[in-house]
Amino acid sequence: MNATPLPALVRTPTELLEAATAAAHEAAEYIRGIDRTSISREYKTSSHDIVTLHDKACEDIIVAALHRAVPEARIVGEEGGVRESDSPVTFFVDPIDGTSNFAAGLPLFCISIGAAIGDEIVAGVVDAPILGQVFTAADGPAMLNGQELTPRPTRAAADALVVSGFPGQHVLVEQEELSLTATRRLHAEVSAVRHLGSAALELAYVAAGFADATGLGRINAWDVAAGFHLVRRAGGSIRTWPGRGPADAPDHERPAYVACTGTGRLDVFDELMDQLQEVRTGTA
Repeated sequence: MNATPLPALVRTPTELLEAATAAAHEAAEYIRGIDRTSISREYKTSSHDIVTLHDKACEDIIVAALHRAVPEARIVGEEGGVRESDSPVTFFVDPIDGTSNFAAGLPLFCISIGAAIGDEIVAGVVDAPILGQVFTAADGPAMLNGQELTPRPTRAAADALVVSGFPGQHVLVEQEELSLTATRRLHAEVSAVRHLGSAALELAYVAAGFADATGLGRINAWDVAAGFHLVRRAGGSIRTWPGRGPADAPDHERPAYVACTGTGRLDVFDELMDQLQEVRTGTA
């Protein structure tokens, strides 16, 4: 399954999804073919932020496939940075989201590719190669392995399952006291909190209705671009917070978010993000 060149420079969401899905499939095939029993790792910024040679190899595979299909596209990748272009099309690529899980031999990781035209995300794929789950969406409904995802309401907090590592290592270092207070409150007020170790996969699971909400206080566009689109096309809702960045930044370029499986919000999670935003901007 190879990405094939698209004839026109005016790209539709469906065409971009086809290119992204084919590129993700190539990387997934590579991953399924390697020996994952002993994977060496390197530190990027710290021992909490690792990379393997397979992250880099997967990104190379994805970038090559995307450039074959949409040669004019700009590509923003976690490992390789920005491949600049004047095109309005941008692909946001996380070649292995959940590298710690991947390196440990766990199956909870995925390939995430979101496609934007201008500042709007219009297509996304999250491919979990070992789990055999491929989540996709363009301008139609969100799908899991070709089957349409059915929207459901967000449960009340007492019954809600949250999949998230909130507040996370970065926010804990940034705002230790608030982080500890927020962790206690979230665990006390919802039914359960489970940390899957992959923001993109957590967003896909919220889109599928497997969980009620997910969120983080610090994130990058390549982690969430595809997942945000999945949630919205599945009937869910997303709030984002700009932190100290521009107030008019698009959602996928803001550092904090809470995504819910339905249009109803999980108020406790939103309130905790409001508090984090106030502390960051000095308005608390």
